[in-house]
Amino acid sequence: MTTAVKRISQELVHRAHPREILVSPPSRGAEHRYHATTVTTDISPYYLDHHGRHRLDVLLMTEACRQAAISAAHRYEGLPLGVAAFFNSIDVRLSNVDMLANSSKELMITTSMEEMKLRGDGSPKQIVYSQEAVVTGSDKPVLSSRMAVQGVAEGRYPDLRAYQRNGSAAPTTASMRATFRRHQDTVEPDRVGRTQTSNVVLAGLRRTADGATAILDADLANVSLFDHDYDHYPAMVLIEAGRQLALACTERPVDWIISGCRAEFPGFAELDTQTVVVARQHGDQVEVVCRQNDVVVTEMWFELASMVAPMVGQS
Repeated sequence: MTTAVKRISQELVHRAHPREILVSPPSRGAEHRYHATTVTTDISPYYLDHHGRHRLDVLLMTEACRQAAISAAHRYEGLPLGVAAFFNSIDVRLSNVDMLANSSKELMITTSMEEMKLRGDGSPKQIVYSQEAVVTGSDKPVLSSRMAVQGVAEGRYPDLRAYQRNGSAAPTTASMRATFRRHQDTVEPDRVGRTQTSNVVLAGLRRTADGATAILDADLANVSLFDHDYDHYPAMVLIEAGRQLALACTERPVDWIISGCRAEFPGFAELDTQTVVVARQHGDQVEVVCRQNDVVVTEMWFELASMVAPMVGQS
């Protein structure tokens, strides 16, 4: 790991494990614009677990963008440490895919803070930011994103969650890990674009006339999916579930990547409630919904791009 990454506080990116840190410390630009460089030389094996080039991993790019933005908000925009932040929406698009896949250089992520509304206790009522990334030394964008975040002070978070659960405290990944057992019909890794079962988050896969269905079955021992203790399924796990089910709609997942992802999170996905994941394919677009007790907790839309035919935006 580079010296720059060792110097950045893990609190700035809300990560507990050093190999989950994907960006350098942020630097200030003009008019609420900030810059950070990806650091992908010594990262979690989770982000390398692909049949093709790992730089085309929309989850890797999404998490790097999240870290670039949250660290800039903490360091320069007055967002205090010790807040529980969660996503309202995420929209990430890859472009110039050939350059992104084949360049050995890191990416420069520029974050533009569009809206920053903090409550009196410093917790985020609303943070909205957009981002663009280029390969270092180039001016061609390889990624664009827009994300909306809100949150509460950590001291208020348990009360918020208990209120949402009709007064009951939410179990955590730490409390559930000892007794957690994965489903016997966990999906084969090749079917969802992975090589390691520990990185598969779906079970009971069933193809339908227009898509596929499955059950969320994420391994609580996977420190990339659950970097620290959670009392709900984090956004990145839900997007991983959607990405895997979208690829499962194809005949050969190895021939495809996800080149775009839009996700909305109307509610928390509870750890102690079964999550049904349903995908409907419309050409190269796949809509994925996560439901708990017939309540939608996540809606996602994915763009499939062929790794066989030339891709739009390829340089």
